[in-house]
This record gives sequence, structure tokens and C-alpha cells, in this order.
Amino acid sequence: MNYRRSDSDDDIHAPIEQTEHHEPVVLKIDGVFKLKLSQLKYFTFVVIGIAILWPWNCFLSASAYYGLRFIGSPKLSKVYSSTMMSVSTITSTLYNYYLSQKQTGADYKRRVHVGFNMTIVIFTFMAITCVVQLFLDMNDTLFFILIMVMVLTSATATCLAQNGTMAIVNVMGEIYANAVMVGQAVAGVLPSCALIVSILLVGEKSSKEEKVDKDFGVFVYYITASLICVISIGLLYLIEHHKPQSAYQKLNDLMEMGEGTALQQEPDIDVVEDVPSQKSFIPFSQLWSKLNLVVMTIFFTFGITLVFPVFASVVESTNTNSEYRLFSKQIYIPFVYLMWNLGDLMGRLMCGYPKLHMLITTPRTMFIYSLARLAFIPLFMTCNIHPGISQPFIKSDFWYILLQTLFGISNGQLCTSAFMIVGKLCDSDDEKEAAGGFTTVFLSVGLAVGSVFSYLIVLMVG
Repeated sequence: MNYRRSDSDDDIHAPIEQTEHHEPVVLKIDGVFKLKLSQLKYFTFVVIGIAILWPWNCFLSASAYYGLRFIGSPKLSKVYSSTMMSVSTITSTLYNYYLSQKQTGADYKRRVHVGFNMTIVIFTFMAITCVVQLFLDMNDTLFFILIMVMVLTSATATCLAQNGTMAIVNVMGEIYANAVMVGQAVAGVLPSCALIVSILLVGEKSSKEEKVDKDFGVFVYYITASLICVISIGLLYLIEHHKPQSAYQKLNDLMEMGEGTALQQEPDIDVVEDVPSQKSFIPFSQLWSKLNLVVMTIFFTFGITLVFPVFASVVESTNTNSEYRLFSKQIYIPFVYLMWNLGDLMGRLMCGYPKLHMLITTPRTMFIYSLARLAFIPLFMTCNIHPGISQPFIKSDFWYILLQTLFGISNGQLCTSAFMIVGKLCDSDDEKEAAGGFTTVFLSVGLAVGSVFSYLIVLMVG
């Protein structure tokens, strides 16, 4: 399916008088609420962004549960997180490259649907493994292999959905690329909130009770991944249902106005063609000539960002004797994760509002900014990285939390700016669609290299 942009697609914040004539109202409650098609599309891609990142968060957040699940096999318990990340990042890198080369005749909309349908099946199965006795009693090694197979399969499903989504939004307009980025940030915030709330509500329990709670919690988390994908597919069908209606209305208006003058006044008609999206192959060399600084920004942004979990997992509060629960390790570390993710969400949201001037449109500036983030590493070293062993250079929780928040904001601003300007740097729809796969390859490689780089930071911190 081929998406063609309209003027109303470029900015969902455009004044009503500019879009009212061309854009149908999807839902209207007189005097209370009015939902336009562009707003529904923005919301759709926010949900899709959540659905793309949620599977990764599921496997990562389940680390504590699998630590208990493999309590009889300490070696498996220790290597779960690193093995999961290695399998996921390597699979993503290889499969994203494969998808980026499968361009001619590619139906990107179908890739999104296939990816989400695969995710629905995978995470429904994963939820079952948390509660069905057959899997709970399974041999640890066999179960570990089964989980890694699911991680691999989930990574391929995510690649399909992400590749198709970025190709579509590159053509539809930068505001929808922003929506995907915002959705991914929301997917990062929710697990941190859920973890803090669960600790505050549950409090201290015996190990047996804790295991039962985590079984159910991971079950719900896995099922949620499937539900979000179901909602994403439903919303995609909904906006497709309204697209032809919008196009036909515009064509009727053109006929009434007069063929000659109307076509000159309305050059961009929002239509949907039932043909495969991409018609010709775009080589990487052609994309590199236009997007080299942008994709290197993506590479360095995600590569450097992966040092954040290293510090977030070891730095503790300097107020260890405080009576407030916030300063306890069980709350403080998830709170730091939450602040980073809120900063990331803030950076992505602000890029969607032109008046804030947060969107970086100059590739060279963006690239230099991404490299400058290396300065955060020595700044983090001034914090409480050796709790109980040595005093930090700067003894302040506010300083550390501020650094993590700014690190998150810079990540959100950079990755969102990079993905939002891709469409403007390409000359044709084929280039824009091919750029979706091109950028996700560098994203995957950045994550893979970043995971290796994080081991060096661990040695430095240690």
C-alpha cells in the first residue's frame, strides 16, 4: 500500500480554518470533543511506537522473575540478561539489514501487520509459560533455550513492524515519525512507574509470596504486549477505512471547482493505492550520500545511551540513613530509571512543538551534539558509584538525578530529530521508504556496539 502525503498530514497542530475543509472529523461530541483524522493518525502511531518497544521491555523487566525461575541453576540466572540482550541485538542487526535490502515490491503495511501478529502469538505463549505447570516444571536448561528462541523470534517480529512503520511515516510526514518516537518513550516510562508502585504497595514479602506475585505480574505484562499489538492493528484498519473517504471527498471538491484550476490549487491529494509501496531499489550508497550524518547520529546516540543502565544500576543515594523510602535502594534505583525515561519522553515531545525550537534540523549540528554526550560519562563518575566503599566527588542526589534527566532529554531530542528529518532529506517516496530500513540498521548496530561499550564502562566503574 502506498501512502501519499497531504498538506494536512504535515502538521496536526495546523489552525482549524486551514484543515477543516479537507480533513474529515472521525468522532464528534457536540460542544465537548472533536477528533480529526490527522489526530487519530498521530494517536495510532503513538500506540504503534509503544507496541514496537514493549516486547524488549517485557524481556528486560522479566529479569527478576527469571532470576527466581532459574534459582536452581545460578549460571543461567546470571547470564539471562546479557544473553537476552545479545540474542536480541544481533538478531535485530542481521534481520534489519536483510529487510533493508528487500525493497523492490515491498509492502511495508503488510510488514507492520505480520510483525504485530507474530508478537501477539509470541507473547500470548510467553504469558502461558508463567502460569502453566508444564513450563514451570520444565528442565531449566531446556526452558532457558525456549526463552531465547522466543527472544529471537520476537526480535524478528519487532524488526518487521519497525521497518514497515518507519517507511510509512517517512512518507506521511515528520509529525508521525515524532508520534512513533513519543510512543517508544511512553513504553519506557510505564514499566518504571509500575515497578515503583508495586514495591510501595506490596512492601516486604517472603520469597515464596514474591515469586507468586511476579508470576502473575509477568503474565499480565506479557498479555499487555499482545493487547497493545491488537489495538495497533485495529487503529491501522480504522485510519485506512477513513483514508479513501477523505480522498473521494477531495476529488469531488475538485470536480465541483473545475478540473483545471482545482488541480493547480490542490497538488497533494491524500490517496491510497492498492499496490506494493516501493517500486524501485535504492542502494545504500545513495542513501548514505544524503543521510550519512543523520544515521551516524542515530548510531552514536544509541551507542552512548547504553551506558545509562550501568550507572543507574550501581549508583545509590548519598542519604543512606534517611527515614524516607525514596532513598532506599529498592526505590531509588527504579526512580532513577523513571527520571531518565521521563527526560527521554520530554525530549521527544518537545520536538513535536515548533515554538519550542527543540527539533534539530541541521545534520552537522545533530552529529556533533551526539558525540558531545560522551561528556556525561566523566560527570557520572563524580556520583556515588562506589556506595559504602568511597565517598563520591559530588555528594548530592540532586546532581545525579539531574544528570540522568538531562541524559534522557538529550537522547529523546537527538533520536527524534534524526528520525523526523529523514523524510525531508530524501527526494522521492521510494527513497523515503528505503530510508526506513536504512535508519533501523544503524539503530540496531548502535545498540549492539553500545552493549559492548557498556562492558568497558562496567570495568571502569568497578
